[in-house]
Amino acid sequence: MKLLKRLFLTALAIAALAFVPQANTLTAKAAATTFTVKYVPENSEWRVQPLSSWDAAKGHGDLGYLYTNVKDGDIIVVVGDSSSPALKLSIGAKISNVTIYGVTNGVTYETGSEVTDVYVLKGSIATLDGYCKNVHVYDDSSCNVFKDADLVQACKESAMTMNISAVGKVGHYQTVDNGTVLKDYYNFAANTLRVEKGELKTNAANYSTTATATGTTTPAQTSTGTATGTATNNGASVSPKTGENSYAMLLFAGAIFCFAGAFVTRKKIAR
Repeated sequence: MKLLKRLFLTALAIAALAFVPQANTLTAKAAATTFTVKYVPENSEWRVQPLSSWDAAKGHGDLGYLYTNVKDGDIIVVVGDSSSPALKLSIGAKISNVTIYGVTNGVTYETGSEVTDVYVLKGSIATLDGYCKNVHVYDDSSCNVFKDADLVQACKESAMTMNISAVGKVGHYQTVDNGTVLKDYYNFAANTLRVEKGELKTNAANYSTTATATGTTTPAQTSTGTATGTATNNGASVSPKTGENSYAMLLFAGAIFCFAGAFVTRKKIAR
């Protein structure tokens, strides 16, 4: 009976494990961190906080802190104004979201990896040197894209006066007015996408108005009103990965099978 009791308790423990959320997840994905980068006049340099918005009451580090700690999936928010000097960031990690807010003297973002979404807002001037999957340029901001992009959006909240140029190919260019898509254009040849003061200047021979299977992407949801200069939302929510219980259920079934087998064997021996 002691053997049966031990087997029963083991099976019960595995059963409980099977229904604990994510207990059967073999690898854990680290939560995304948001880094806010802001020019601090008192330090005469750009400083960094691991926060979704700048907190003047808390300490901050130099750009070396960002380079040391940033990892795949993280979010970077750059907040500036007319007094902020130009900034150059060189990031190797795969960043999920880069938001550039009010940096009128320019931000150069370099990456040997990729960025999922870049938001350029409030009169910012951005140069993107690396693969940026989706680029969203707002109002009177300007953006130069040096590599291929899947989607480029010209987003109006208060004015359709943005300037955009792309050296690489662009799969999909879209104009958006306060969340409403106005027009779609596809398959821009390399070094042809040009937008001046919100007006597309590319020769019609270098793009298509019809989506085709080659070089196009599924349109991303428009992000008007979600990128606000902090990374509380920024159009990119971080959802926990939900695992299935199939692995634990197999363990549970196996334990029950062993329990039943041991019980039958013991009865035969007893006879």
